[in-house]
Amino acid sequence: MKIFIFGFGQVSKELAKNLSNSKNLEFKIVSRNTEKFLNYAFLKINFFKENKLNFSDSILISTIPPDEKDGDFILKNIPKSTLKSFSKIIYISSTSVYQSGEVNELTNPKPTTKLGIRRLSIEKQWQEINKKTVIVRSGGIYSNSSNIITKFLKGNHKIIYKKNHFTNRIHIEDLVGIILKIVKNKNFNGIINATDSFFVNTFELINKLSKEFSLPKPTKINYDDKSINKNISPFYQISKKVYSIRLCNDLGYKLIYPRIDKFLNSLIKEEINT
Repeated sequence: MKIFIFGFGQVSKELAKNLSNSKNLEFKIVSRNTEKFLNYAFLKINFFKENKLNFSDSILISTIPPDEKDGDFILKNIPKSTLKSFSKIIYISSTSVYQSGEVNELTNPKPTTKLGIRRLSIEKQWQEINKKTVIVRSGGIYSNSSNIITKFLKGNHKIIYKKNHFTNRIHIEDLVGIILKIVKNKNFNGIINATDSFFVNTFELINKLSKEFSLPKPTKINYDDKSINKNISPFYQISKKVYSIRLCNDLGYKLIYPRIDKFLNSLIKEEINT
């Protein structure tokens, strides 16, 4: 089986690293950014325009976010007939498609933010093109090197605050683990939420950890402060708790990092001891 990974950001790089250790799965990356990763097999988007190939033994994984005009790069540049020929399509979406409150895969999404409306529209386009499309609605991605405590430990003690706001998160290793599990499960389709379903207010968590480890006290910044990056502020417009009822029941995946508080606790201990 062949896998075509579109995009080469954080998720794609972690996917490629994992797939490099697999003997049964061949993968290629479709991206313009190839210079520093010559050990991977790269393709340009024109490959899918110029070659009338059948991809019935191939899986397409899209990690590319919507563009500035609310469009999808792949849908704009690859013929529908080609996309329909893939045995499976995995589109990495976002929990931004959900409204406020408690939600899961059975919830009818009614997004109220521009980001969520855009994501849901693209999800529907993918589903219409290929019935074997799997939509992975990912929470906010964090990793060992990039998370809410790394900047804090480096001296940036400003933490965005909104009362009763909860962030939906997923560790990059778990997100990639979920994607690979879907790749190997031929019968899995539909929508799945990739979140840890552990909810805690970011400021309150950092404040608790700072007291426990005698770290500097975090400084509150209101979510609507003008100094906050315009790409970040939309995530604080609504508060929702996104659960995944399919992760364990249907996919049989067990999270490596089910609780961010325990993850950060161990990370700080490691930092202190080095």
